[in-house]
Amino acid sequence: MLILMTFLAMAVADEPARTAYACGDDQVRELRITPDGAVETWRWSARDARDLPADYRERLLSHIDECKPVDGGRSILVTASTGGAVLIDRATGRTGFRARVPMAHSAALLPGGRIAVALSIAPDGDRLQLYDRRRSEQVLQTEPLPSGHGAVWDARRRRLFVLSHDLVQAFRLTGSGRFARLRETARWTLPGRRDGHDLSLGDDGRYWVTTDDGTWRFDPANGSFALYAPLNPALRIKSVSAAGDRIAWVQAEQSWWANGFTVMAADGSDRQRIALDGIHLYKVRWVR
Repeated sequence: MLILMTFLAMAVADEPARTAYACGDDQVRELRITPDGAVETWRWSARDARDLPADYRERLLSHIDECKPVDGGRSILVTASTGGAVLIDRATGRTGFRARVPMAHSAALLPGGRIAVALSIAPDGDRLQLYDRRRSEQVLQTEPLPSGHGAVWDARRRRLFVLSHDLVQAFRLTGSGRFARLRETARWTLPGRRDGHDLSLGDDGRYWVTTDDGTWRFDPANGSFALYAPLNPALRIKSVSAAGDRIAWVQAEQSWWANGFTVMAADGSDRQRIALDGIHLYKVRWVR
């Protein structure tokens, strides 16, 4: 038994350091995570982003709810439920693309510099919007998306997958330039009590989907949803992100936000709690 315990301890110690982004309030934090804990290596705050218009700094990015590394980790795609979306250059902290998007909850970077943003419930929300990263504020296309909460570009399948209250939908990107358009190719109804919260892609080609009453693995190849046992039952899971065998997840602790997040092995073992001060945490995303 002592030999086995020593081996397991060595295996945990040998786990490579990984980088993740955590977001909430008007902040995006870059964290280097090891078995010993997390070290903050970079921080971006909307209120300090002097290249942004005042309404973005003071209001539109005050409740950030997505911080997705894109461009091979060189950029971070950010959305906020308070009405803003921006693309941040990691090296300089400057923003390129920006858009005013009511109740934005997630976004994806598509080929050709397109950006898809999922908007949730708001007077001008409940839709999917397509942009060009070179043309801020200019909407190319709008599609209905009730309570939009997820947007993921799947490079292998060459499809955009989006999450709404009841559905996962797949879209194909057609055309180019200002004529680029998304065309729906498939849809699947969510299981359980539905109310989709988060959508992310795993290394195995299956998706992580969180709903009102659970966490699921979704396989577009056969349309199946399988309960993910280590997070069931677990209500109010705001995000799940996987990199290799390490799963990072956020569960709401105070209303919609949390004081930290958990990292664990895919089988639910080797759990590590990461506490964060001075932030109402909403999502965590690995750099993959």
